[in-house]
Amino acid sequence: MTGARRLAGWLAGLAWLACAAVSEARAQTAGGASEDVVARLPAAATDELFLEVSVNGEASGLILRFTRGKAGLRSTVQNLRDLNLDPALFGLQGQEEFDLDAVPGLSYEYDAGLQRIALRVSDALRTPVALSARSAPRAAPAQVSPGYVLNYDLYTQLGAARSASLLGELRYFSSRGVFSSNGVWNTGQGQNQFIRFDTYWSHADPDTLETWQVGDLISSSLSWSRSLRMAGVQWRKSFDLRPDLLTYPVASLNGSAVVPSAVSLFINGVRQVEMAVPPGPFVINQVAGINGAGQATLVTRDAAGRAVATVLPLYVDTRMLATGLSDYSLELGALRRNYGRDSFGYARTPSASGALRYGVNDSLTLETHGEAGQGLVNGGAGALWKLGRAGVVSASLSGSSGRATAVQGVLAPAAPGGNISIGTVYTVSGRGGQASLGYQYLSRWFSIDTLRLRASAGYSDLGTASGSLSPLGSDRVTLNLALPLGQSVGVSYVAARAPLTPTARIVSASYSAAIGQGLYFSASAYRDLNDSKVRGLFFNLSMTFGGRIAANASRSRQGAVRATTYTMARAPDYGGGFGWGLQQTGSGDASVRQAQGQYLGAYGQLSAFTLDAGGKRNSALDLAGALVLMDGSVHAARQVGAGFALVSTDGVAGVPVLQANRQIGRTDRSGHLLVPNLNPYLSNPLTIDTSGLPLDAHIGTTSLDVVPARLSGVLAHFPVEKYAAASVLLQTADGKPVATGTGVLHVESGGRTVVGFDGVAFIDRLQDDNHLLIGEGAQACSVQFAYLPDPLRALPTLGPLVCKAVH
Repeated sequence: MTGARRLAGWLAGLAWLACAAVSEARAQTAGGASEDVVARLPAAATDELFLEVSVNGEASGLILRFTRGKAGLRSTVQNLRDLNLDPALFGLQGQEEFDLDAVPGLSYEYDAGLQRIALRVSDALRTPVALSARSAPRAAPAQVSPGYVLNYDLYTQLGAARSASLLGELRYFSSRGVFSSNGVWNTGQGQNQFIRFDTYWSHADPDTLETWQVGDLISSSLSWSRSLRMAGVQWRKSFDLRPDLLTYPVASLNGSAVVPSAVSLFINGVRQVEMAVPPGPFVINQVAGINGAGQATLVTRDAAGRAVATVLPLYVDTRMLATGLSDYSLELGALRRNYGRDSFGYARTPSASGALRYGVNDSLTLETHGEAGQGLVNGGAGALWKLGRAGVVSASLSGSSGRATAVQGVLAPAAPGGNISIGTVYTVSGRGGQASLGYQYLSRWFSIDTLRLRASAGYSDLGTASGSLSPLGSDRVTLNLALPLGQSVGVSYVAARAPLTPTARIVSASYSAAIGQGLYFSASAYRDLNDSKVRGLFFNLSMTFGGRIAANASRSRQGAVRATTYTMARAPDYGGGFGWGLQQTGSGDASVRQAQGQYLGAYGQLSAFTLDAGGKRNSALDLAGALVLMDGSVHAARQVGAGFALVSTDGVAGVPVLQANRQIGRTDRSGHLLVPNLNPYLSNPLTIDTSGLPLDAHIGTTSLDVVPARLSGVLAHFPVEKYAAASVLLQTADGKPVATGTGVLHVESGGRTVVGFDGVAFIDRLQDDNHLLIGEGAQACSVQFAYLPDPLRALPTLGPLVCKAVH
């Protein structure tokens, strides 16, 4: 009886404690524990609590350790890390434990009965989930298969004024770089000469975005400086090696989801991305698709269909650099002179040029440029400053010191074997300066672009020493307005002042409209304010038929001369075929009629022209294509462009090759097809159609992602092999089919298979003499047979063969 009373008392005590715990749990508020129930429990039972944790209503699946404190529950910093929370955002660096009630933005609800704790964490204490608005992943590393390319364009004029011109480029490419040399050979009408244009070797590294070029080159320039033709060495940064990179400042949009939601991003009303986000804050990076002023709409939709839309105005200028990004170029060599007329016209003294751009932040990009040589030094700095969403201001200031002499004119034939220069000699000496100031604002409906540049009479640069005089001043103001129904209006003013040339101040206006059904109309007019005789008026009406045929009619007047032109043309399909063009032009009393035909094939393009002007007829032919040496053979093709691929099917002819799900040709008799004009450093998917291959063909893969390097080719190898296989009928010694499912080992190849219904086994990789081991243990037997390919049957059936016991 005494024991029963003690048990009843013990149970009553537990019930009281449970009631107290439940009462305390109900009294708990979101701001923490209003009364510390844990403190009323015996110390041995309340020093440690192992609780199931949820964060912002989402179960974490973790049971973590908490302890009691003077004001409420305490937690370890490691608990935050286990919950994917950053202790730095909680201000707990260097601590191991903390009071939950002491952290602003953190609240909790403790359920003592269920041993659970629900944490409530504000967005300020959570690391936003980073999402990307761009779906373009980085392409695989570029591949280069060594080879040679000869691009050519042969133009021949027929008739009495017979002449020919051959433009060619010889290129060698490998993993070490690209060597290229091009020029033109002219013959007929009293001339027979070859003019070399450019010869260089270049090497690009997509990992560092650096490019080295040795030989003929064009120096870099900024909007307020000029490029130069030189021969020497160039070291520059090439963002085109990574087409997936966004070099300009892009928008980042922030948001928060209370529950798991779907987020949709619209740019100027066009949906760019849609993805799922977990509860909590998130940030969408690399918001592209805007150049100028735009509007981003962020729509968050939960599982119940409730949607919240946030509209944010944005302004993006693609001329600027993102924060911390730099762009540079450095050149050292000799200036090129008389380009296109002299193959080796170089200055005797060296010159140097360099440019650097740096993105200080998303609103400021700094620029600097310098050059020296030919007895002068030039340098300056500039900036692009974004005024929030009000546009971008650009400014520059540069100066020069030294002496530069320019010759304005052309080369004329002199005595046999030489040329003389005819023109005006202009010398700039001393010191000078140049300043520019511009402003640009772009939007969907309105845009303005202005630039004002002024230079003193003593200002010069290396371009002056090359024969091109620096402008003393220029002004540009352009206004464009987009109207409803596909209409637009533009007004511009351009003024230019340079030595030895009269000043021009030209105003112009334009109007265009898309009328519909492929019909487009435009009109424009211009006038020089300094010379009323320099003026013009243009009208143009164009139309497309079925997306292939284009027609155009235009009427113009320049000064007192009126002209009318009618054209109609059809371009050849990219996959190959015929194209044609017709044109008639009447200008004053002269009339010109022209017709042309084109054929675009896998080996090049052939064009024929005939021209009737004033009763005189002239005809011409043009043949453009390329010869490619790769994979141990020579292939005729179209001009290959900046990147190409040579498809190989291991000698199997007639295999269709597809690019972007469009057939572009079939492999030739050697099993090759050259695919031109691929995008360098981007993934170019190529596939082959295997439906026409024989049954004994074995295809390793039917699709490849080809990533060529710039000015290079890559071998796209599609392994196509022929099966050496047969269906073998296997029987036991008593003439019955070998049991279904019995294992079969092909001794010569090591291949394993099983016996199918009716004792049929399919054996691949057959040899001239073959041995099969069938079954295991005491039931094992073997078969020996010879295999001779049958050209009439791709997969023959052999047997029946009797399986003999193995001793």
